[in-house]
Amino acid sequence: MPDLSNVHFLERGLNWSTLAYIVFVCLAAAASFLLALFAGRVTSAKDTELKTLQSASAEAVAHAHAGAERAHAQAAIAYQEQRRLEADMAHAKAHREELRKENLELQLAVEKERTARLRLEQQLGARHIGAAQRQAMQTALADFQGQKMAIVTLPGDPEITAFASEIKAALEAAGMTVTMAPALVFGKPQAGIAWDVGLHRRQFATALAKAFVEAGVCSGPITATEPDNDDLLEITVGPK
Repeated sequence: MPDLSNVHFLERGLNWSTLAYIVFVCLAAAASFLLALFAGRVTSAKDTELKTLQSASAEAVAHAHAGAERAHAQAAIAYQEQRRLEADMAHAKAHREELRKENLELQLAVEKERTARLRLEQQLGARHIGAAQRQAMQTALADFQGQKMAIVTLPGDPEITAFASEIKAALEAAGMTVTMAPALVFGKPQAGIAWDVGLHRRQFATALAKAFVEAGVCSGPITATEPDNDDLLEITVGPK
């Protein structure tokens, strides 16, 4: 063992101890410096990262706001376009309705013109009994087959003779027995159809008049007189 009582040895120990202490303090200072340096760098890195995140967040928020503004602008444009389309549709609907009314008015005018023309043709043209009229008369007079009657015409008028012949043919097709002959009439002849109906022929004459009206052979009431012959049924066909 060293001799602790030796002064020189003690001085050397003190020097080494002091040197060790100084080295320790330097190491500690260096460690503190390094720790402070590392801590600063870490803090700086965190600050940089935070600033980067904040910048990215701010940019994302800005993009989001810009996107929202674009979406709002597009929505406003879409709304205006929808309103325009609705206005166009309403205008088109009103236009179609106007055209429909005009077409309806035109159809009514055409129908009125056609009706007036047909009425004029009926007034000016010759009278006729069509197939549908003959069928209607046959149906209405099915229960009176075998009845006898006479048709009287005015001489010198081909239209009267032709129309009376068609009446005769229609009645014969319904099962009637019909004779036709011209007769002289004094004074102005009565227009249309007139009947002489005997007392015993009234029931049949009523059914016959109904058949004539329903079939369109005559359009108005039939003038009838009662002759002395109770069994007479005579039809006088006059001018239009």
